[in-house]
Amino acid sequence: MKKHVVLVVALIVLFSIFIYFYLRKSSYELKYNIDDLTVTESYNKDKNAYYFSIDYDDKTYELISLDKYTNKRKLIDDIKVTQNDDETCLEFTTTDVNLYNICSDNDSYYVENIGDKSTFTSKDSYKNINIGDLDDKTYLLWNYHDFIYLNKDSQETVKLFSKDIYNLSLIYAFENYLLVPDYEQDYIFDKLYVINTNNAKISNIDLRFEVYFNSYFLGNDKNNVYLYDLKENQEFYIDLDKKEIYKASSEILVNGDWENISNQTFQKEKPTFSEEQNLDVVFEDSKLYMKVPDGKTNVLITNRNVSELVKVDGLNIYYISEDILYKYNPFDGEQALLKYSEWNFNHQNMVFIFD
Repeated sequence: MKKHVVLVVALIVLFSIFIYFYLRKSSYELKYNIDDLTVTESYNKDKNAYYFSIDYDDKTYELISLDKYTNKRKLIDDIKVTQNDDETCLEFTTTDVNLYNICSDNDSYYVENIGDKSTFTSKDSYKNINIGDLDDKTYLLWNYHDFIYLNKDSQETVKLFSKDIYNLSLIYAFENYLLVPDYEQDYIFDKLYVINTNNAKISNIDLRFEVYFNSYFLGNDKNNVYLYDLKENQEFYIDLDKKEIYKASSEILVNGDWENISNQTFQKEKPTFSEEQNLDVVFEDSKLYMKVPDGKTNVLITNRNVSELVKVDGLNIYYISEDILYKYNPFDGEQALLKYSEWNFNHQNMVFIFD
């Protein structure tokens, strides 16, 4: 009887080990052919992303999938090639991941739905802002003296200043917080407003060190938000839990590791915290492109002239063109969300988007 128990336990342990290694994510790269096309398929476990590179007719088509990891390989079952004059489009048949259609012509690469432009339809309005079909995000929109707080369930005004502020050059958003210095002070500030975007509530942090507005935010490490005072050559961090400011060493976070930075580098290059992303979005000459990290090609996502790249959230890309805020996803295409006439003239640090 005892031997049977030991055997059963051993089998359970072996089975558990097998399941663990079978289901565990692992990075890989492999090549295979589908008709006249050569597919390079890879998965990066650190970025939680699949990357596909398809070589066909002297061109390389690059795509990304953020679908859930599977232990299966050779995820593309078939590729349909459609050619019309100078245009070539690839359409994919897959089982375990989703891939969008991609095209090329003599000069560029682009998503197939690039010509499907969204027309803005106003469903509501609040404080001179026209509201279309909002997604599940929360929006904070600056109107020079207040923030307009919008989501599917709420429309509120978050009051901060008694005078108009036309340029919020120093401001920082992360997770469910927006940090705004007291812009009613001149040259230096010793108060910081923190807006909680879960409930539109404001809290104040009184700073024991005065900070010049000639500063910039570096990034955050958990709930510690870092900024560098260019006037004083001093790095600070603000502990949002303790509501306190501290002096810090001259360093930044690069891919999770702290690196020392000279004051000269801060002044000339203005480095910030950085971390490898699973998708690069290139904003160049008023155009927006998706790009696989370290990839060869930029894939155009819109024919519009874009004035501001607002946010990248997975494959959802938010941007302003003229006076409209759009959301783009390669599967769903373009969606017009909000319209505000001031965005024709001022669009920098005017829109902040939160989960």
